[in-house]
Amino acid sequence: MKKIQIIIAFLLGVSLASFGQSSKDNGSDKTISLGLKGGVNMPRMLYFQNKSLSELAQSFTFTPTGGLFVDIPLGEALVFAPEAVYVQRGTDMTYEHHSGATVHYSMAASYADVRLPFELKLPVSPYFQPFLVVGAEVGMRLFGQIHLDRTAPIDLDVTMDVGDANLALIHAGALAGLGVRSKINLGAQEILLKLSVTAHQGLLDSYAPGEKDGTVAAQNVNAYQIAGLRLPQGLEACLSIGIPLKAHEEDACATFSKDRRWFRHSRKTSFGF
Repeated sequence: MKKIQIIIAFLLGVSLASFGQSSKDNGSDKTISLGLKGGVNMPRMLYFQNKSLSELAQSFTFTPTGGLFVDIPLGEALVFAPEAVYVQRGTDMTYEHHSGATVHYSMAASYADVRLPFELKLPVSPYFQPFLVVGAEVGMRLFGQIHLDRTAPIDLDVTMDVGDANLALIHAGALAGLGVRSKINLGAQEILLKLSVTAHQGLLDSYAPGEKDGTVAAQNVNAYQIAGLRLPQGLEACLSIGIPLKAHEEDACATFSKDRRWFRHSRKTSFGF
């Protein structure tokens, strides 16, 4: 909880500073964009206080991720880019049990996330802008499966649904990474493109509370020990495409003045005033 409080305090501080900068900025692009993002995620689990589990090698797996985002400039260099995304978390590992059996264990759980990232644009080029990103995320477990396959001396091949007996419902974490952004004109339409790579670290234990306190029977205890912490991690690479919500209207005063001049001219021509 202390880590979460520090991250929230940092994000609030950055937000307040950015609003102060935005109020002083007169020439920056303040166009809000709305768009879609998609890419791949490489999930794994990080174990604390459990040395035997922490030393197990985890396989590289690639899972899809995607969702919606809003790009909100807060100043000349800072952007607030909240997003709602679908993502998978879990792990995949194969190891030798002390009994001599070979064990393959995989968990793939789907989440609906709300993320609050801030992007700091680096002053390199207005057409190809690198940026740094940092933020917080909160997710809710939706569905998923766990597969456990164990060879002799005790053969076992089990597939089970993810639920309250083996995975916590709520995920909370932090993210950080880098990327590049650019605006491209396609005829009359301007498109915002962003390519980013972000690392994600869970801050809440993903073991189900019920299985740790014994109120729920743990369904897959044969593949792990319910001790210490199990924290989700991920490495994401995403492409985001947004359309600026920009009104192509003239300033109201300028339009009124122009219409007024036209009206006077037409009256003078038609009626001799």
